[in-house]
Amino acid sequence: MTTKKLQNIVGVLKDWLVSIYLYRKGKDTLPVFIIKDVDFVFLNSLRSFFVREQFIMLTEDDIREGSDVFCLKLLHIKHHSTLFYGKDVLWILNIQLSDLRSTLELEIRNKIIQLREGYLSQDKGRYFLHELLSGMDFIWEWALWLKHPDLKIPDDRKAMLSLFDVAWSCNSQIFYYLIDDVMEDRKVPSFIQNVHHYLVEVCTKVNNHTI
Repeated sequence: MTTKKLQNIVGVLKDWLVSIYLYRKGKDTLPVFIIKDVDFVFLNSLRSFFVREQFIMLTEDDIREGSDVFCLKLLHIKHHSTLFYGKDVLWILNIQLSDLRSTLELEIRNKIIQLREGYLSQDKGRYFLHELLSGMDFIWEWALWLKHPDLKIPDDRKAMLSLFDVAWSCNSQIFYYLIDDVMEDRKVPSFIQNVHHYLVEVCTKVNNHTI
């Protein structure tokens, strides 16, 4: 979404709009709109701004009341965004570590199930690996945050993995093949098996982590 379009949206939404963040999600930058309330009759008049665009739209209530069950997503937006317009409502976001642990465990358990279903349902398992690596970034980052809330998470994946392994007593070396994109096709099934075992181990550690 262009800067000009964002500025036009600011002008139209006016009092409905609390803030806009520019969220760096992988290689993309998505606008995140924080609005006071939802009125689809009013928003329908703005559909031309949003058609075929990627964006996230949240309400103040989503942030205020959903921080316990939605904490991973909100934290990721908070730590990977810049404020484009309005009030920095994410700055005061308060996440309880117990909520983070529960949500992180849920994310890992979902990833374990998706690993089985996703890999087996694709014609070529190698394509699945690229999606897998992106999802793992999410888990590594917030597992580190759970152990060390004040830690600055490095952008470099290998540096982040090194910190993760120390913090959680894990061995994540298998993922270096994905990071360097040198995984041989014939080794993909055994790699997936190792990742499955790895995720189960990490899930157990997170589940047993004392807050």
